[in-house]
Amino acid sequence: MALEPKLLSGQTTSSSFASGDKLVKVDGSGNVTLITPANARDGMLGGIPVNGIEDGIFIMYHRASDSYPLMVKPHKWTSLQSGGEVADGVAIVEGGKILIVAPTECDSSGLLWSSAAVSGGGTTTSDRVTAYSDWAGKANTTAQITHAECQGASYAPGFCAQYSHGGLAAGKWWLPSLGEMFMIYANMTKINYALGLITGATLLSENWYWTSTEYGSASAWYLSLTDGYMRYYAKASGRGRVRAVSAFIG
Repeated sequence: MALEPKLLSGQTTSSSFASGDKLVKVDGSGNVTLITPANARDGMLGGIPVNGIEDGIFIMYHRASDSYPLMVKPHKWTSLQSGGEVADGVAIVEGGKILIVAPTECDSSGLLWSSAAVSGGGTTTSDRVTAYSDWAGKANTTAQITHAECQGASYAPGFCAQYSHGGLAAGKWWLPSLGEMFMIYANMTKINYALGLITGATLLSENWYWTSTEYGSASAWYLSLTDGYMRYYAKASGRGRVRAVSAFIG
């Protein structure tokens, strides 16, 4: 006896899977096969374990009812966002450090670090090991924005100092140091997963980003999020991407 075809529009929907359930998979040639929910999940995540992609990653927000700072696992964010909560950014917790990565960044055309050569007062070194050991992004930026050459949203330190999002207002963000940018690079896949859950957020790009670690008066260090390449560039002529960071603060 031939089976009667059923319209999908007439079927019930479910938000969960039971043991033995299968999903329909159609390849490019139109061939139909069945796949388990677990295999479908692993395929969509590119083989990254679902628990692993959330390790050490949270979404920070200030609760709308009382402005209390909180961090939640990414999979809990969608329902909170639907209820009106606004994300401050993505929190990375690693090695005893907590860093909040801004949901958005400067225009893709990039920013100059400064309008002219200037000794900004941040960590300054020509030694690579010393440079990527720099975790003083906040202090670096605070010193740099005292100089007219770095002030204003047209320049990397000034852009970060003026950045504001969610419950973290201007003055609570800074241009990450090279060490902090390496922390972002090390967790880029997980950060982008969380950013993808935040309305209006932009993902980190496989491109180079300015840091607040200075090479000298004419140059500052940058990091490529394509391959981890670190080098210095002229502050007043190189247009790099800029992503502000902050701390888990009220």
